[in-house]
Amino acid sequence: MKITESQLRSLIRETLLTEAAMTPAYASELGIRFQIRKFPDSAVIYARKEGRDSAVGTLSASPTNDPCSDAWEIVFSQARIDGLGPLMYDLMIDVISPHPLMSDRIEVSDAAKRVWDYYRDRRDDIEKLQMDDEINTLTPEPDDNCYQKSAKLWDKRNWASSSLSKAYRRKGGGRPTLDELVRLGLVDSY
Repeated sequence: MKITESQLRSLIRETLLTEAAMTPAYASELGIRFQIRKFPDSAVIYARKEGRDSAVGTLSASPTNDPCSDAWEIVFSQARIDGLGPLMYDLMIDVISPHPLMSDRIEVSDAAKRVWDYYRDRRDDIEKLQMDDEINTLTPEPDDNCYQKSAKLWDKRNWASSSLSKAYRRKGGGRPTLDELVRLGLVDSY
C-alpha cells in the first residue's frame, strides 16, 4: 500500500494530538485546577496552575442564535500549556451535556481544527451530529440549520465533510472527564 504525503502528514498530526492530549491525571501532576461557571446562556472553564493567579487556559461556549440542533458553540479558547486544549474541550462537552458542542461558526485555528478532526475521526465515544447550512442544502428541516462559515472556509467544495460542520456530544450521556476531575479534587467550583 502506498501512502501519499498528505496522508502521512495527517497521520503524524493525529498521532501528535493523541500523545499531546492531557489526561486528568496529568493535569493533577502539573497542579492544574479548574473553575467552571455554567449559566443558561453561557459556560466558561478556567484552568489555573497552582501558585499562579492568571489562567493557563480559558474556554467559553454559548448557545447559538441559529437552531443548530440545540448545540452550543465555542466562542473563546485559549490554552497556554500543551495538551490542555483537548482536555478542556472534553470537559466542556461534559459541562453542557445534553447539548452538543461545536466549533466557532466563523473562525477556527489550526490547533482547534485538529481537535475537531480528532473528534470526527477517532473518538468512538463521541456522537457526531451533522449540521446543515442556512439554506437547507442537506435537509429540508430547519432544526439543524447553522451558519457554516468556518466549515466552508476550511473546505469550500465539500463543507459537509468538514469536522467543523458537525456538533459533538457523548454517546449515551455521562460526564467522564468532569467526574474524573472532581474525583481527583481538581474542580474548585461548579
